[in-house]
Amino acid sequence: MMTGWKWIAGTLVGGALVLGACGSKKSEGSEGGEATSGGEPEIVITDQAEWDSLLAAGQTSYDNACGSCHPGGDADLGPKLKGHAEPIAHMRKQIREGSGRMKPIGEDKLPESEMQGLFVYLSSLDAVDGVKGP
Repeated sequence: MMTGWKWIAGTLVGGALVLGACGSKKSEGSEGGEATSGGEPEIVITDQAEWDSLLAAGQTSYDNACGSCHPGGDADLGPKLKGHAEPIAHMRKQIREGSGRMKPIGEDKLPESEMQGLFVYLSSLDAVDGVKGP
């Protein structure tokens, strides 16, 4: 068990490692948005028609790949997603690798080409951070 200054130093170092692991990258299909440690969006959509199209497509992808366990973003077999915004990178990892009772969702069920729409839809549920719309 760490106490005093060792605990504080360990906590600071651990936090720095977590923040550093998030990195700074540009998402495919984004319009100039970059992830930064300051919380700027990874996906930026400025056109309303594009946003609406991605939102509709994302809801379809969600219903097909996620909806049976998280219907409408609520709890069922899986936990509630609504209102528990997670960074895109965390959500992508959860989707692709799974954890606990959740099995990984592969590209055969949720193609990479549908991920941007999925994240737009998840942002409408306040289930993911890092998406900015018009």
